[in-house]
Amino acid sequence: MFNITTPNRMKRFFALIICLLMSACFITTNGHAELNLFNGKKIVALDPGHGGHDKGAQGADGTYEKTITLNLSRMIAAELENKYRPVLTRTGDYRLDIPDRTAVANHLEADLFVSIHIGGSFLHKASGITVYYFKEMLSPDMTFKSATSKTYNSDNERTTWDNIQKRHIKRSRALAKSMQTQINNRIKYMETRIEGAPLVVLSGADTPAILIEIGYISNPGEEKKLCDTRILSEFAKVISKAIDNFLSQKN
Repeated sequence: MFNITTPNRMKRFFALIICLLMSACFITTNGHAELNLFNGKKIVALDPGHGGHDKGAQGADGTYEKTITLNLSRMIAAELENKYRPVLTRTGDYRLDIPDRTAVANHLEADLFVSIHIGGSFLHKASGITVYYFKEMLSPDMTFKSATSKTYNSDNERTTWDNIQKRHIKRSRALAKSMQTQINNRIKYMETRIEGAPLVVLSGADTPAILIEIGYISNPGEEKKLCDTRILSEFAKVISKAIDNFLSQKN
């Protein structure tokens, strides 16, 4: 018997039910499991950062990170849906725990996991795009100082699949490089960096996984750009192109 007494437990309960229903769609053909629901198309898990009372970073004009990450994720899904099966870890304004985000990708055996975020800093001049792949801490004393430090690996919140991402680091780094190349080719007004970091939301993903911070919402100029639907659409096209290039590779 399930004892559902808190909103978080209820969310996890419904997430479990959804995963079980999706699992029921698996059929076996020639000894291989296939997801009949998705007709064999590769699955891309898109993770809009934050949600609900977890607003994420906030811009000077009151723009919330959680709003932009969801809007952009929906645009990316629309770009991908003709060729792939994009799945959003959250589809509305509600909060998900980090293990629940990873669970969506792992239960569906997604081919990629892409977490969408926006940077925030006390320095209003901080700018640019950062693409992260998972990298373990070199020592227990290491601290990860970044706008994304709110998601760094700690003993307080471990994923269900603790550090399973280690087996995918090489391909995750290749995905990050593909993303950097595409963004640099199309978006000239922002610098794009690649960094390895011990991010919890990546550590539990059993598939190539990256986290993208598309600029700094704390930078007034970049906040304005991120609120422009045309610019968000451009980001969606670039990110989708990088995903397509990576998934189209034979090896």
